[in-house]
Amino acid sequence: MAAIVRNAEEGLEGDTTWSNVWNNTPKPVTPLEAVASSAVKACLDMEAIAMVCFCDSLLPATLLSKYRPPVPVVVVTTDKAIAAQCDVIYGLVPMLVDEKVSHACAVGGCSDDIVQSVLQTIRALGIAKLEAGDDESDQVVVLERPGDPDSIMIHSDPGVGSAIFKTLVIGDEKASLVKPTAYDGHHTISFNTTKIGLENVIKPSETVRKTKIVCTMGPKCWDEETMGKLIDEGISIARFNFSHGDHAAHQEVLDRFRKVNKEKGTNCGVLLDTKGPEIRTAMLK
Repeated sequence: MAAIVRNAEEGLEGDTTWSNVWNNTPKPVTPLEAVASSAVKACLDMEAIAMVCFCDSLLPATLLSKYRPPVPVVVVTTDKAIAAQCDVIYGLVPMLVDEKVSHACAVGGCSDDIVQSVLQTIRALGIAKLEAGDDESDQVVVLERPGDPDSIMIHSDPGVGSAIFKTLVIGDEKASLVKPTAYDGHHTISFNTTKIGLENVIKPSETVRKTKIVCTMGPKCWDEETMGKLIDEGISIARFNFSHGDHAAHQEVLDRFRKVNKEKGTNCGVLLDTKGPEIRTAMLK
């Protein structure tokens, strides 16, 4: 499943997608959405390798997701509920931190400790190596709240100045890696021959999947072995149909799923459907 999604994302054209979303968004947009959309556009223009959003409200992160950035967005938050909701939204990867860390960053700016922690999360998730000299972009676009003595976390959309974005260059800047590509021949060639080569065909895709895969899991998928196989295949969100049975049995299934996630080191989101069949068959009284 994950391989199919990665291949599909490989064919997306980021600038076209961004323009389509922007052109179909009612104007004027809020100050926060203006900053978020600009951050994604900057990410596209500079070919950044990842995005980071410091927030304790889901809105800033969802606005980044709305414009479909080509890279994952690491959402740094002190709110467990926000972290859990990120598991079911396109491109968002939660990172839960302590409130003391947030306050320390606000007072002294983003300290080396929190920056290094975020960068380590990016490396651990396989989003990027962030190493100089590997011929890959090492730029990270960061969205945060400026000038707040209490926290760098974006809480809502109070108005102008509610958020800013900046770029961190950890290793190599993309602009320094670009080599001249002008065609020096005398023949007329098609557009496709300048965009697709043998390297594109034989080189393994390194695209980091951002699309969340939802799997509706019936009773036949409730054993540990099947849960493990689904996680190995790339499931992001487990949707359980709990319209039948008792609460104790439902809790047992959830505990089993959490156990398998813990053993595999994954963090899948969970959706619960308690009245689906009744609603679909007009049996809800």
